[in-house]
Amino acid sequence: MNIMSPQISNERFRVDDFSSYAQGYLLEESRIYDIESCEERIEGASFIRIEIQRSLFENCTFHDCNFEKAGFVDVVFRSCDLSNSHFSGAYLERCQFVSCKCIGVDMSETVVKDTTFEESNFRYSYFNKSKITDVMFDQIDFSEASMAEAKLKRFAAKDSKFVKNNFFRTMLATVDFTQNEFLAPMVSTPPIELKGAIINRFQAANLMSLWGVIVIP
Repeated sequence: MNIMSPQISNERFRVDDFSSYAQGYLLEESRIYDIESCEERIEGASFIRIEIQRSLFENCTFHDCNFEKAGFVDVVFRSCDLSNSHFSGAYLERCQFVSCKCIGVDMSETVVKDTTFEESNFRYSYFNKSKITDVMFDQIDFSEASMAEAKLKRFAAKDSKFVKNNFFRTMLATVDFTQNEFLAPMVSTPPIELKGAIINRFQAANLMSLWGVIVIP
């Protein structure tokens, strides 16, 4: 899969207090460009509709922050904790999430393009009704997360955990789960979401009950 990498300038402006720095841009409804923010710890802040491009966030904590309808283009989150933050309705293009903790993050109704999620924890997260195109999950814990009524196009995953996920009305055709843990998905009856999904024989044995098949040991 050819996913475009974030285009980030080597000449970035260091921001030591992102919350204060962002307020002026929010008031003026203008974009933030070419910044880097490191070692920030922010809780419960509102960044609704913020737009950020060509920027890096490293070792930052954004707990229960509101990024609804925000725009991120060419942005890298590295070793960040975004747990319980809200990105619903956001737009992400050419972004990376690397070694991040994103437990319970809400990415419902987002548009996500050319983005990689790597070595990160997305347990209990929400991607409901999202439009996901050219996206890679690499070593992602997606256990008990929800991706219901999402639209997937050229979505790939490897070495990731898909355990007890809600995939209701998300068509998984062409998604290759063979290099991942794929167990106990929540789907329709019959499981139309699994039509065309690529699984191995061990996964197939665990999924037989979804078709009403009884396996006698």
